[in-house]
Amino acid sequence: MLNSRLLRQFIAVAEELHYGRAALRVGIEQSPLSQAIQKLEAHIGTPLFVRNKRSVTLTPAGKVFLEEAYQWLAYERVAIERALHATGGEIGQLSMGYIGSAGYGFMPELIGQFRREFPQVKLRVFEMTTRDQLERLKGRYLDVGMLRTPLPNDETLLSSMRYQHDRLMAALPHTHRLARRKSISLKDLEHESFVAFARQHVPAAHAQLISVCAIAGFHPRIDQESAQVGSVIGLVAAGLSVALIPSNLQSLIHPKVSYVTLSDTIEFLKQEVGLAWRRDDANPALASFLKVAQRLSH
Repeated sequence: MLNSRLLRQFIAVAEELHYGRAALRVGIEQSPLSQAIQKLEAHIGTPLFVRNKRSVTLTPAGKVFLEEAYQWLAYERVAIERALHATGGEIGQLSMGYIGSAGYGFMPELIGQFRREFPQVKLRVFEMTTRDQLERLKGRYLDVGMLRTPLPNDETLLSSMRYQHDRLMAALPHTHRLARRKSISLKDLEHESFVAFARQHVPAAHAQLISVCAIAGFHPRIDQESAQVGSVIGLVAAGLSVALIPSNLQSLIHPKVSYVTLSDTIEFLKQEVGLAWRRDDANPALASFLKVAQRLSH
């Protein structure tokens, strides 16, 4: 009974609140339109309109059904867009996740270039942790994620590539004894309280904190954890902890936080930001996106 044509007829009556104007709008006679609406009401089991000689108004059920009709047609448009992916990735849609720290350089750079080259691809972009991205990629809620790589060894359903790398630096309360130095070593932070990216949500960043401190000769005392970049910086600003963060986050200026370079060996302070996607994802818009990313990666 329900189909797109009937829903468009219903929407026309609901928006015009006049059968004559609605009939002209959808290109049929007024009598067949009225009969179609009556059949729709019979199918649903409740009146959608209150009619009299002077006016047509929506019932409460009609108002609810109107919102659902809009959604129905929106889903239809999405289905059509996805079908049009076969044109080669120049139109369609792409859903992307990204870690918060990538929002301060890596993500805007890539998204900006992709939009310039493929302006007709509808992008949906969501900030989320690495772990949440992995789950949503496997659940087919995302097409691609910008996250911490390499991926865990058990992620056999996903492919990945390195996009960019960054270097860790120290974030200190502005009143900290080391805050005015140009550089410090990790060993200088041996007795400090750390705020770490939560192991449950950002496992790679949490593991790297443990690893680099171990290389420096100590185990960090982690008193605070957070999944979000802003919260980590906020806890440092409050004077509760120090943190190791990607150096691109120094653009996240906070009057009560100082960013200090670490003088330790560069290699073990590097952080890798990569892209991940499902191996079986045939979305041509994804293929176009990855080609742009490969050109920008280093």
